[in-house]
Amino acid sequence: SGGTMAAESEAQRELQYEQTLMYGRYTQDLGTFAKDEAARLRLQQGHGEEGNPRPRRPSELLEYTQGRCGPCRVCALQCQRFLISKVGEDWVFLILLGLVMALVSWAMDFAIATCLQAQKWMYGGLDTNVLLQYLAWVTYPTVLITFSAGFTQILAPQAVGSGIPEMKTILRGVVLKEYLTLKTFVAKVIGLTCALGSGMPLGKEGPFVHIASMCAALLSRFLSLFGGFYEVSREGWPWGAPLCPPAGVGSGWEACRALGACLGFAASLAPFFPVPGVLFSIEVTSTFFAVRNYWRGFFAATFSAFIFRVLAVWNKDEETITALFKTRFRLDFPFDLQELPAFAVIGIASGFGGALFVYLNRKIVQFMRRQKTINRFLMKKRLLFPALVTLLISTLTFPPGFGQFMAGQLTQKDTLVTLFDNQTWAKQGLSDEFEYLGILEAWRHPRSNVFVTLVVFIVMKFWMSALATTIPVPCGAFMPVFVIGAAFGRLVGESMAAWFPDGIHTDSNTYRIVPGGYAVVGAAALSGAVTHTVSTAVIVFELTGQISHILPVMIAVILANAVAQSLQPSLYDSIIRIKKLPYLPELGWGHHEKYNVRVEDIMVRDIRYITLNCKYRDLQHVLQSTKMKNLPLVESAESMILLGSIERAQVGALLTHQLSPERRLQALRQKALSLDRHRLSVASICFQV
Repeated sequence: SGGTMAAESEAQRELQYEQTLMYGRYTQDLGTFAKDEAARLRLQQGHGEEGNPRPRRPSELLEYTQGRCGPCRVCALQCQRFLISKVGEDWVFLILLGLVMALVSWAMDFAIATCLQAQKWMYGGLDTNVLLQYLAWVTYPTVLITFSAGFTQILAPQAVGSGIPEMKTILRGVVLKEYLTLKTFVAKVIGLTCALGSGMPLGKEGPFVHIASMCAALLSRFLSLFGGFYEVSREGWPWGAPLCPPAGVGSGWEACRALGACLGFAASLAPFFPVPGVLFSIEVTSTFFAVRNYWRGFFAATFSAFIFRVLAVWNKDEETITALFKTRFRLDFPFDLQELPAFAVIGIASGFGGALFVYLNRKIVQFMRRQKTINRFLMKKRLLFPALVTLLISTLTFPPGFGQFMAGQLTQKDTLVTLFDNQTWAKQGLSDEFEYLGILEAWRHPRSNVFVTLVVFIVMKFWMSALATTIPVPCGAFMPVFVIGAAFGRLVGESMAAWFPDGIHTDSNTYRIVPGGYAVVGAAALSGAVTHTVSTAVIVFELTGQISHILPVMIAVILANAVAQSLQPSLYDSIIRIKKLPYLPELGWGHHEKYNVRVEDIMVRDIRYITLNCKYRDLQHVLQSTKMKNLPLVESAESMILLGSIERAQVGALLTHQLSPERRLQALRQKALSLDRHRLSVASICFQV
């Protein structure tokens, strides 16, 4: 013991603080001191009190030494620990997360493309009979949507919808049951694949955020089986401090789920656009985002995007790793400064359009809920509503019918490819001055020009997308809104090209209008207005592979956000309000003075409480004088130290149990038995006397 005290005093002398001219310093580096202390403690633990060396095999390895395969298991465990210590478990987790998300995204895209191709094959093979074409065009998506709705409802109803509102709520510290389970993951993946394979105006990005969050949470739980870094205790938090106030997070597993949700946000959009996917995740999570997860999100997103693009090249979908919607706008003079007012008009109009889309989506849901008869009927026939909506939209988009005025045969991907096209479709309002080739033929109609087609497309797709996103299937709204914004920008670009057929004159040079650039600006502006994000500007840059229109895109996105945020909440906050999720949204414009409101200004002060030494009469008085569902429990009326709370129903149940007729009869029997014993004892005493 004397040697130990001497060693400790020596260690204390080694790490002393001394005052210097400018800053104080320690006499030894803290890291070096910690290593020396750890080595000294290990040396002490390696020898017993009598100097005998202890066995060097760790105690936790003793269970693996039993049996015939004991040495092999010990060797495997030691190799695992060595690899984990060298590579780092967080790197392993991020690599696995990126790999799994890339594989899931690629498999889903392959299945969706196969379904869409099958619909085209059925429609093209029946070109001799229009009625059979219509039946094939309508029946195919109706069957897929109905299967998606039924499968999701049976397996996991939590998989319905986008998933971003629920993830925002979870990241705020609220525990939502069954939202990050394997069952919900399977239902979300299969249901989303069928919904998108139907060709309905639905999006993939929002549900993919939910899928990635579930994947990250399940992966972290799987890695926790091996112990070590991901083994979270009841009070522990993975990777340092929590992402958000742990109001509803009761365990380390819940914290791990929140962490998985945060990284899932970043990895969800990675296969499509890795860098803006991380930025979009920060914006969507609104208030709480741990900066320590910033590089983790970028790493997982980059790895996932790399694997996704390599798989596309391997499947011969692409020749090399390139942008998804490659554009070839001119770089020497992409736009003129005189065009900036037109881009600003796109941003302002997109702000109003985004607010109108959110308002229309919410009103459709509220209308269906307020109609009691319709709501009661649809609750009994849950698959009828998605089937009817799909039938209506498919009928209107039938190419030989009304769909010929709105490019009904094009998928969302083909629509974006055509809208981002470099060439001008119409000059001075004439549709026959441009030679339509390939899929561009869908925008041409012999009895109308391209302006009518674009206007009809925008109006019809607008309310169709708002209606389709209310279907109880896994679906999002980002891509439909993105396509509508691109069409609106294309309409403005074609109008500018018609007003200035020879382009805008600058000095001695003449540059023609590029309507595809206007489509890029409109897509970023409208999607940013609906989601209240600015990172959509970076999304279009990575989608198109060009940043030539960076200034117009930023101007339009900022103006669109300014207008939309002053009129309506974001689409995700609107869904949160519709579902009445426990979430506090940000205060809008004109309400900033409410940030100064304190809890004491709105709290109820006259609270009935119960104490540890209260009597039956006190409990009855509290229950009769208040209707509160929870009653606070304090130590005493003098100290008022809060010990916890108890539900009113529990207090009533306890009183009923304690004062029930059975308990009263039991108490009377015990009392009578005690009296008989007393009498017997008194009689024995008298007999002795």
